[in-house]
Amino acid sequence: MFGVDAARAPRLTIEGAEAWLHRLATHPHAWIIEHDGRFLGEARLDGIDPNDGRASLAVGLCDPGKLGIGLGREVVRLVLHHAFRKPGLHRVGLRVAAYNTRAVRCYLACGFVLEGREREAVAIAGRRHDDLLMGILACEFAP
Repeated sequence: MFGVDAARAPRLTIEGAEAWLHRLATHPHAWIIEHDGRFLGEARLDGIDPNDGRASLAVGLCDPGKLGIGLGREVVRLVLHHAFRKPGLHRVGLRVAAYNTRAVRCYLACGFVLEGREREAVAIAGRRHDDLLMGILACEFAP
């Protein structure tokens, strides 16, 4: 989830799952993603800054069998629709590991613009990877 190689991701304990669920339940802009009655992942708007009108997007899909069928795009568009309407944000940004080309394509298809690259900014499974910085403005979003 969130760009981590699923084969190397740590196993979640019951206590960890309960803590994760509690964090989502108490987060004012977080959603559990469900598809066909099954858990698929989560989406969040973090760090909402009402003064600057910005936030960071985080999306994680856990079921590799559900990737590539447009669910990520649907989730991103729903969260952006909320972000630009309800809290009335001006900008939503995100970071994505450069090797996560499926996610990058999804974000580009949803209107995000590549704004920068942080070289070797993230360590996953003992290897360094670049992080891409992407953003979208309210005036660029077409629901």
